[in-house]
Amino acid sequence: MTDVAKEFLKTHPHKIELHCHTAKVSPCSDIGVNDMARIYASEGYSGLVLTNHFYPWHPKNKKAYDKYVEEYIEEYKRFCEIGEDVGLKVYLGMEIRFPENANDYLVYGIDPDFVRNKISPDMKTLEDFVKVAKSDDNLIIQAHPFRNGMVLANESLIDGIEVYNVHPNHNSRVGFAAKYAEELNFVCTCGSDTHHYGQGALSALITRELPKDSKDLVKYLVNEPIYKIGNSIITF
Repeated sequence: MTDVAKEFLKTHPHKIELHCHTAKVSPCSDIGVNDMARIYASEGYSGLVLTNHFYPWHPKNKKAYDKYVEEYIEEYKRFCEIGEDVGLKVYLGMEIRFPENANDYLVYGIDPDFVRNKISPDMKTLEDFVKVAKSDDNLIIQAHPFRNGMVLANESLIDGIEVYNVHPNHNSRVGFAAKYAEELNFVCTCGSDTHHYGQGALSALITRELPKDSKDLVKYLVNEPIYKIGNSIITF
């Protein structure tokens, strides 16, 4: 790392993961909340956004859906408690999908009431979701839009894209993503997309101050998008 980068990090000491999954709610992950907290605390992170998968059409009836929602929120609350014990601030986010295609969308700037009240199993498309859920306080970001199986979302329905998804098992074609984001003046994010041991804590939003809540985090993503990937500092 250059001396310039080292000096910059002295004034921006907080590292925040923007994309990770825990096993109880995202079965594709094999890391539970205890170990996830330990991993990120040991790597010097100040916070992380828990972006577990959310598939609103999966539950088969209202009772099952209500249970699904509460389990989603409970995992976040449990992580908050564990994070507090190790000095890790936990923010609620999600990675939501709709039955129209295999696209995933990261949502930032939300709280448990959002999960309970702004999503329903009747939502079949991104447009259905945006009509109800979009506000000035949140961001809807298409995750890894250039991976195999993805289609580019209608640009009017999203705030930006995850340019640097650094999951080591997927080719997210970050060069194409960076070019596309620049052309459309999108909000740009990065994420480790942590699912498995040995593959987490690969990228971070870096900030001067620790965002006080999820809505405050959105302000950094919009106004101060500065990221650390390895020893590189990247801004948009």
